[in-house]
Amino acid sequence: MQTKIASDAFWLSFSKAFSILLMLLFSMLLSRYLTLKEYGTFSQLLLVVNLITSLLVLGLPNSINYFLARIESQEEAKSFVSVYYTLSTLISILTGGVLFLGVDLISQYFNNPSINDFVFVLAILPWTKISFQSIDNVLIVSGRTSNLIIFKILHSLFLLIIVFIMKILKLQFGHFIGLYILVETVFSFAIYLIVNRYVSTIKFAFNRQWISKLLKFSVPIGLATAAGTISIELDKLIIGKFFLVEQLAIYSNAAKEIPITILPLSLTAVLMPQLVRILKNGDGKTAIKLWNNANELSFIVMSFFVTLFIVFAPETLTLLYSSKYLPGVAVFRIYSMVLLLRFTYFGIILNSLGKTKFIFYSSLASLWLNVILNYIFYRWLGFIGPAIATFISMLIVAILQLIITSRIISIPFKKIFPWEEITKISFISISGGVVLYFIKKIISPRTIKEILLVAITLSFIWGFLYFFIFLNRIKDKWRILNEYQVKNE
Repeated sequence: MQTKIASDAFWLSFSKAFSILLMLLFSMLLSRYLTLKEYGTFSQLLLVVNLITSLLVLGLPNSINYFLARIESQEEAKSFVSVYYTLSTLISILTGGVLFLGVDLISQYFNNPSINDFVFVLAILPWTKISFQSIDNVLIVSGRTSNLIIFKILHSLFLLIIVFIMKILKLQFGHFIGLYILVETVFSFAIYLIVNRYVSTIKFAFNRQWISKLLKFSVPIGLATAAGTISIELDKLIIGKFFLVEQLAIYSNAAKEIPITILPLSLTAVLMPQLVRILKNGDGKTAIKLWNNANELSFIVMSFFVTLFIVFAPETLTLLYSSKYLPGVAVFRIYSMVLLLRFTYFGIILNSLGKTKFIFYSSLASLWLNVILNYIFYRWLGFIGPAIATFISMLIVAILQLIITSRIISIPFKKIFPWEEITKISFISISGGVVLYFIKKIISPRTIKEILLVAITLSFIWGFLYFFIFLNRIKDKWRILNEYQVKNE
């Protein structure tokens, strides 16, 4: 099946952009319709499910890209898919059971008795989360990106619909939670039907050989993912423990990832199967060249948006979640810097080579560092301390993974990444951000409408100049990514 890296990444990004915009609208409306305490409780439920799921899922979803890209026969594919969904379903049931039995401990930790009222969320949501982690990889590797696009958009639309239903019918918080779980459950069942129809028939299967391969590959990367997730969510655990539910709601929205990572995520999804095939043939230089072209393209886009989020942080929070979340401006700015570290997957070469133990070790080091820094920075700086700790630990693990990658494929560290290009892009972005900040100060708008109008106008002007500067570079990287695939068809 013909695949072009840049083009497929674009269409996948476009669909994700539309889907994520709907999800962003979902969060915006929910932030306004729910009280801070209700939104805080919802955040606590999601936080716990995400953490425990990342621990117990054993990294299985990551195995799909690796194994399906290498499998050549249809029979092998059928066997793999059946074993994968058998294991992931059983793990989902186990995870839900653990959370169901531990609901009292969870409510005590957060000092929020309301969590006990939603124990069914803790029991069901892990299964839906684990199911959703598989569908992207399965459909992309099998070349059915269009099906994935439709699925993602429909899911986002239905979540948005339940918010409107809640508002129109003036439903209580508990009713919203019930509708939310219903939608997640229906779409999780749909995932099994989609895979069964378009990829392979799913059967209850325990193939010892496949289970051994899956666990050998997945457990190290699963532990690494768990360590990374805990590291990312650790700050919210600290805030949830030592601050009020309402303050956790503010912190959660301020720390929430703004959906600008769609391009790097899409590039990674499309690029990784290609890198697996390239590295399987021992061509490390080609893999690095291809990856770095994607990195530069991604960084250009990410750097532009991060600059705007930092300069116009108060305006962005007000527009997205309302003025009651403005106490989180400093946290929002720090997490915008964290977003910049998401312009690529630093462990993609290691993952493509199957060297998942190295990813685990670097993530584990990051987690321990984050635990130490979270406590130190919380005691020192209070509310914003954990956010700073998260940024520092993520930066260190990224550098560690690049060092390990350099040694594994015997390419010098200075050539493993497009350092010079990243520096130039950063300089232009920082310069533009400083100019925007002082222009905003000089204009000094007063009303909410004036503030938002100035922010939007300046953003469009800078966007035009910025992408004019990098237009030829973007075209060049786009052409290289697509031409690689043309040469290999």
